[in-house]
Amino acid sequence: MTPSRTRTPRSLLAALALLALVALPGLAFAQSGLEGTDNDVRDFFRNINSLLNIASVAVVTIAVIFAGYQIAFAHKRISDVAPVLIGGFMIGAAAQIANMLIGDGDETNPISVVVQLLPMYA
Repeated sequence: MTPSRTRTPRSLLAALALLALVALPGLAFAQSGLEGTDNDVRDFFRNINSLLNIASVAVVTIAVIFAGYQIAFAHKRISDVAPVLIGGFMIGAAAQIANMLIGDGDETNPISVVVQLLPMYA
């Protein structure tokens, strides 16, 4: 046998394997019984977002109160309490950053995070 005939079944098998790998993700989305999963995931992230909103208000308030106390009564400079203020505002911004990624309307698709981040990796 010539080498070209022995490689033909292998290349055909490799092509079929590649075709199967390309077709399988499409078949995975065709599964039944997972209709409510996207709503469950969306509700889960909205619950986390609401908890972040509550926590962010508390953290920013505590950071500002602490900084004000240090400046007024402990005679600290703003540069001394700047790390506390910056950290408090960064933690407070976490809820708004999550809101930008998840979205807040009913028209928001649960895959919006993936769609927004896809151009960075593609």
